[in-house]
Amino acid sequence: MPILILLVCLCVFPVWTLAASGDENPAAAPSNNGPDTISLEPKLQLLAAIKTQTLAAAQRQPEIISYGSVINLEPLLQLRQQYLASQTLQASAQAKSTESSLNLTRTEQLHHQDIISTRRLQEQFAQSQADQANLNASSNQQQTILAGSRLLWGEILTEWFVLGHNKNASAFFNQDAQLIQISLPANMQLSTNPETIYVDERGQRQSAVLARLVSVAPGVDPVSLGKRYFFKLEGHHIPYGAHITAWLSAPDKAVSGIFIPKSALIWHLGQAWVFIKTSANNFSRRAIPEYQTDPQGYFVRDVLKPGEEVVINGSQTLLSHQLKTIIPNEDSD
Repeated sequence: MPILILLVCLCVFPVWTLAASGDENPAAAPSNNGPDTISLEPKLQLLAAIKTQTLAAAQRQPEIISYGSVINLEPLLQLRQQYLASQTLQASAQAKSTESSLNLTRTEQLHHQDIISTRRLQEQFAQSQADQANLNASSNQQQTILAGSRLLWGEILTEWFVLGHNKNASAFFNQDAQLIQISLPANMQLSTNPETIYVDERGQRQSAVLARLVSVAPGVDPVSLGKRYFFKLEGHHIPYGAHITAWLSAPDKAVSGIFIPKSALIWHLGQAWVFIKTSANNFSRRAIPEYQTDPQGYFVRDVLKPGEEVVINGSQTLLSHQLKTIIPNEDSD
C-alpha cells in the first residue's frame, strides 16, 4: 500500500527541474502559482539567463503614415543643362549687341561727317536692332526655363540645381544624398512643416531612416490631392523610382506610455506577451493587446507601469516551462 500511494503522488505532481544534470535539490524546482504566474529560484534564474529592465515613463508623438518615392534627378539636370546653354547664348548675344551698338555709334558719327551713306547707316541700325532682339530672346528663354522649373520643383530646388553651382546640390551629384517626394493623405493639414520624417522602402518602422525637409512641392498629388513635400535622404541608397513608406509627426499632442525592448515581447497563440518580475522569485505573464513599432523597440500604453521590471532576456524560456506546468503530463494517463 505505501508503494502504491507513492506512485500516485509522482503521477499527480511531476517533478520539473531546470538545474544541471545531477542536481537533485528539490528546492531548486520552480512552482506555478497560477495560469500566468511562475516562480523561479534565483539559482534557476541564473541558469536560464533571465535579465530584466526597469520600465520608465515615456512619451511618443503620434505619427501619420504617408507614401512617396525616390525621385530621379535627370529632369532637374536637363533643366540645368538647358539653362547653362541659354546662358551661353545670352553671353554671345550680349557681346554681339554691344558690338553692334558701338558700330552704330561710329556709323552715326561718320554719317554726320558725310563719310558714309545713309543706306550704310540704316543697315547698321538694322543690325543693331537684330542683335538686341536676339539678346532679349535669349534672356526670355532663361526666364522661361526658370519659371518652368519653379512651377515643377519650387524655388529651393531650382536654386540648388538650375541656378549655377550650389553646395547643397553637390551631395546629390556625388550620390551622397537622394531626393524623396512624399504625399500627405487627402485633406491632411499640418500645423507646421515636418522638418524630419522617417522612411523605409519595405514599410518597416523599426528600420526606417531619417530624412530632412527640403521644401514644399508646388503641386498636390494628382490622385489623393494631398500636399507633397521634398525631403533629402543622406547616407542611404534606395533605387530611383522605389516606392517608400514615410512616418511624420502628427499635430496631435504626445501620448504617455512605456518603451520596451524588442526582446521583451513574445508571442503565444497569436497574442503578444511580456513577463513582469513581481518579486525576487515570481514572474507574471501579461498580455499586450496593442503596441506600436518604434526604433527604440515597442511603445505600449496603459498595460505597463513605470517602475515595473520587464524580462528582456529569457522570456521564451519562462513561457516554455510555464506551459509545461499547465499542460497535463501524457505519461501520467
